[in-house]
Amino acid sequence: MEPMGIDWSYPNKSAIDATGVLDQYDEEHGHPPGWTRSVIDKIEEDIRLSTGWAVGVEYFDPEDYSEEELAAWSWYQEEVIDGWDDLAEEHNETVDDTDNVVPDPYNPDHQYIDEPSPEFNPPSTNEWNGGDNPSQQLRVSTEALDFFANQIDQIAGDGTGILFDARSRLSSVDMRPGGFAKAELMRQKIDGSSADNPGLRGETMDVMLDIHQALFAVKSGLRAMVRGYDTSEEFNDMTAEDLGEAMDTAWSKINAIGDNGQGDGTNSGG
Repeated sequence: MEPMGIDWSYPNKSAIDATGVLDQYDEEHGHPPGWTRSVIDKIEEDIRLSTGWAVGVEYFDPEDYSEEELAAWSWYQEEVIDGWDDLAEEHNETVDDTDNVVPDPYNPDHQYIDEPSPEFNPPSTNEWNGGDNPSQQLRVSTEALDFFANQIDQIAGDGTGILFDARSRLSSVDMRPGGFAKAELMRQKIDGSSADNPGLRGETMDVMLDIHQALFAVKSGLRAMVRGYDTSEEFNDMTAEDLGEAMDTAWSKINAIGDNGQGDGTNSGG
């Protein structure tokens, strides 16, 4: 089972293990499961601890390893490290094939997250009580706009707010639908199968982030408009062009929300 967010741009441990190529090597050469991974980890640890590591020289003593272990290391360097681009592309083209789906076995000792509380604590917002233009001399109140911006701040602060909180909780959900291929494919549809295909959860998180950014941009635009004028009377002279310039970022962020969910819904990709 592949965790969401694997970086396929280079041969890191998570991506290599996700391809299953080391397990395949074990099976083809009669080694017990995990043998090749343990050999690679040990050699890489020897290299890390060697004095040559500090000057960029990868060194380990071949005398410490058997012929089979050295053969596995040589194969790993040539077929996995040097051939990584082709290996990753081939894997991600067929990641949603049922025959290629190998879910992790169920672990009864694993601590899953607690069920989220159904309670919702709304942000602290207030009603405008600054008057309703009793003299009818103003078309717009900058004080009301500043008040509105402050209310948005309760929802979409600088890196804070209910959308950020909900996004963080959604990110920590660990789906385990079952140890069979069709259940794993369902998990991939929801959890995602790669960085380019985040699944329903990833797309929902993107929507939450885009809405947060749109609200934040609206708030910033409103405050920029208010700061641009010394008095409410001057504010009344604002032209449509002035308004467009002040809120340009906000409009673009709002329009970007509609781009979510436009993917093809597949699970391939790198």
